[in-house]
Amino acid sequence: MKNRKIAILTDIHALLEPTQAALDDIEKRGIKEIYSLGDNVGVGPNPGEVIDLLEEKGVISVAGNSEEYIRLGIEPFNSYFNTLKTKSHLWTLSKLNEHQKGIISLYPHSIELLVGGKKIALCHFANDIRFDFDKNSTWSYQANINYSGHGYKQFLYTNSPEQKDKMEKIIKYYGVDSPMMRGYLSAMDSPLFKGKRVDFFDAIIQGHVHFKIYEHTNSTDFYSIRALGIAYQKDPIDTASYVILTEKDERFDFEEVLVKFDREKMEYSILKSGMPDDTIKHFVEFGKKR
Repeated sequence: MKNRKIAILTDIHALLEPTQAALDDIEKRGIKEIYSLGDNVGVGPNPGEVIDLLEEKGVISVAGNSEEYIRLGIEPFNSYFNTLKTKSHLWTLSKLNEHQKGIISLYPHSIELLVGGKKIALCHFANDIRFDFDKNSTWSYQANINYSGHGYKQFLYTNSPEQKDKMEKIIKYYGVDSPMMRGYLSAMDSPLFKGKRVDFFDAIIQGHVHFKIYEHTNSTDFYSIRALGIAYQKDPIDTASYVILTEKDERFDFEEVLVKFDREKMEYSILKSGMPDDTIKHFVEFGKKR
């Protein structure tokens, strides 16, 4: 459909005020097709309210690692779950009702779209965050960018024969009844991109990294888009960020949109929440202005 418009946001992290501002802006533009790339909850002060708002607005979400903690439990992620992170996760769980948890349980791991004749995959991260978060992580991706100027090569591991062989060996070693294997077993049963390699797609659009990194290869464009309410470097700190895809003949346009939101109200929400972990304050540069 020519001039079809699609709105995509990511890494909301339970921040209600920027979510509301972005969705209001999307509604004013008349855009009906809206996707979230995961981490709708986790770390922030309003997980239940965010899930309700996304449901009300018809937003289709994929699962981020914060949703996988809820679906799979934290045992598969013990390598980076400390005491404080565990308390934060339990606090988030306590703020979600059974209906909201049920919604999260239905999030797919990736979504495929055809826009302007281009094959697009939406995901939280192009390495599978259910198990592949040590060697191939957001940190290794950023390190590869800084070291070599590109990081996309680590995504070629996804759904490769090497990956499958390693997964099978690890599952055999620990056994299918080990809680640590839940992510591996989930990925074997329902692989990211339905088992396709990343270079099958013309574009991969992902979150997880929190700030913008756009890479282009001969076969595939990789767009890591900015976290919704989190600003880095020269980004205005009181703006929410999302992107719009506009379908054209045999292509699509990709546009980032910045929307002002009530930052003081967000900070008040964080202060009154009683969250055990103040990581969100670091994410949003709490108390700072630009």
